[in-house]
Amino acid sequence: MTALQTLEDTCRQAMGALLPFDGVAPQYAWLLERWQAVAEPGEPFTPPGPEFELAYAELGFPPRMARFHRAALARLPQLLRGEIAVQQLLFDDGDVLAAFSAYQDNVFTARLNAAVAAQVPVGAKVVELGGGTGRLTSVVLRAVGSEDYLFTDISRLFTLEAARRFGVRTALLDIDEPHGTADAVVAGHVLHNARHIGKTLAGIHRMLSPGGRLIFTEAVRDNLVTLTSMQFLLPPPTERDWIFLTAEQWQAELTAAGFTLVATLPDASGQQMFCAEKS
Repeated sequence: MTALQTLEDTCRQAMGALLPFDGVAPQYAWLLERWQAVAEPGEPFTPPGPEFELAYAELGFPPRMARFHRAALARLPQLLRGEIAVQQLLFDDGDVLAAFSAYQDNVFTARLNAAVAAQVPVGAKVVELGGGTGRLTSVVLRAVGSEDYLFTDISRLFTLEAARRFGVRTALLDIDEPHGTADAVVAGHVLHNARHIGKTLAGIHRMLSPGGRLIFTEAVRDNLVTLTSMQFLLPPPTERDWIFLTAEQWQAELTAAGFTLVATLPDASGQQMFCAEKS
């Protein structure tokens, strides 16, 4: 059994042990629906043994992620009812940057970030949407050496840190109204936050120079690990039935916005890299 299977089996059992569930908070009704789609009612949940931490370590995550997820599994009923916020568990030591960085520090993200960087033309004028803790930023800058790089995020904490670490220009982000000019736009697990994907992609299309590229990563299927942990951070879906689009839906949205898909890279974790050129 692979490390990912170990974690997914644990999460499936944890979800099944709570189904059917009454009293879910309105903001998590969508999440409970996803549980019902991937798990069946089962036996009472028994917390995992040390194999849980070993699996996290094998996948490249720092120890704090296994600690957080174990705490979340123990408090799933309270989380679903909205009695506690997942932030209380994730930011238990008050270090927001370290917590978000830990979530992105794994073999899956590293592989996909490298794939994104490989699609950015050397020396391109780059705009990064939702740069967060800068993990993708560092990979792209190291690979292409762009001297014109704009890092954006909704958080001043992240933009200030990016300016300090990388010496790049920064700006606050409105994913629903992207603007600026670029030869390449990159984004790591950000575009699903748009209220209307088509409108956001059209805005990115306008930003890009002729032949410019949009290169991004997104989850394209349910991940059982995040269904019982990080997805408690997500808001309910707005104009779409579900937070994440499938790979086929992304391709359709890109085509409708005037892009030609030129490369993709799927990952066992349910994530995928997309590279599309402005038509």
